Amino acid sequence: TLVHGDFHLGQLVRHAGGWRLIDIDDLGVDDPAWDLARVAAWFAAGVIEATEWGGFLDGYRTAGGPAVPPSGDPWPVLDPYARALTAQIAALAVVNGHLDIAETYVACCRRISAMYPVGASGE
Repeated sequence: TLVHGDFHLGQLVRHAGGWRLIDIDDLGVDDPAWDLARVAAWFAAGVIEATEWGGFLDGYRTAGGPAVPPSGDPWPVLDPYARALTAQIAALAVVNGHLDIAETYVACCRRISAMYPVGASGE
């Protein structure tokens, strides 16, 4: 599926009464769940509220977005992508000295690692 490659809510702008997707220099073909991963990670970290996440997800589904089923729990699809982006956001925040952002996402990584302890699946 064609994906944006760097999708987040800042990539949507209002223009001429509609929404436009900008900054498409990372456009490519991949799993469409990657385009929802950053927003899902924001929700998982508590950066956006459940109502905003729900509204975004409802709008995505209404528009026929292919990343998640049209109804039901989106997390079986989004979970691995949101976890990967959560770790990436945390690492970049630490490296770049954005300690307030790092604190939020490192805490989310800790919650994720508590839910998925190493070796818990028998690996």
